[in-house]
Formats: sequence, C-alpha cells, structure tokens
Amino acid sequence: MSDDVTTYECSHCGNLGIGDGPITCCEETMGAIEDDPDPVSSNPTLSDLLKSVFEMSDTELELCLCVMEGGSVTVTTLAEQTEYDRSLINRHLNHLASIGVVTKQRRLLNSGGEVYVYTPVSPETVREQLRGEFSRWTAAATTQLNALQRDKVESIADPDDDEGDPAWEVFYSE
Repeated sequence: MSDDVTTYECSHCGNLGIGDGPITCCEETMGAIEDDPDPVSSNPTLSDLLKSVFEMSDTELELCLCVMEGGSVTVTTLAEQTEYDRSLINRHLNHLASIGVVTKQRRLLNSGGEVYVYTPVSPETVREQLRGEFSRWTAAATTQLNALQRDKVESIADPDDDEGDPAWEVFYSE
C-alpha cells in the first residue's frame, strides 16, 4: 500500500473504503471523502489516533516516544528518565510490544541474570501497524453504527416496548 491513502464512500449504500486507489462498490467507483477545510470539530492529531486506535494511554504514548528517541532502553533506564514506577513502565512497555510499536528482547547479563531491552520499530512498520489497526477499528465502529441505526429505527417503530424503557435509552445500552 502506498503512503497516500484515501477514504471513499459509496453514494448508493454508504459503505466506506480506505485505499490507495479507486474502490468499486454497487458496481460503481466510490467517491473520495474530502477533508473538510472548516470542520465542526477539530481533526484528530497523530496522538489522538495512536491513543484511540492502539488504546494507548498518555503514559504509554510518552514511554513510546522515549523509546523512539532513546533507541534501545531498559525499564530501569526509563524509570531514571521519567518519574514512573518500574512496574508501571514494564506493564506499558509490554502493551507497546504486543501492538508492535516496540520490540522486546531478552539479554543475558555478564554478571548473571537477565534484562529486557525495548527497541523502537521502524516508522514504516508503525505506519503499517496503525493502518491495519485503524482499518479494524473502523470496521468495528461501522458495525456499531449500523447496530445503533437498526436499534434506533426499531425503537422509533415500537416506542411502547414490553419493558417500558424510553426510546432514548437505546443509545446507552450495549
């Protein structure tokens, strides 16, 4: 996939697509969704995307940036650089390794014992990971929107449900 991806929407069914070239749906080429130059709400930042798509906390984002800046680092090194507890750093670094934005390697010490070293992956790898996770996140969000639309229509069509719950409560239910 090239670096220039675009979001597309089908004018017939409303399906969305993300790709680096034209996408076909309902036997027609989908139209590109243009970025609104004057959006009602602000556009997401890279920080917003990383936190939303990878479910990163502010602390994890900070630690991720420390690893990217420092190269190969240990939990002890990061504990000295930041004011975080080693167990907290360890937990967050394990999450960052599980989502593929850092690698975790065990190193044996000459004095005995072992230490884990965390190394950043290439920006291209992070970009591909973000694209993949974003696609999965978008698919899940679309499923939720479709379910919400169905629930909303059903609640409007049958406002006197058996449970007597107000129709607006459908938006807060799972």
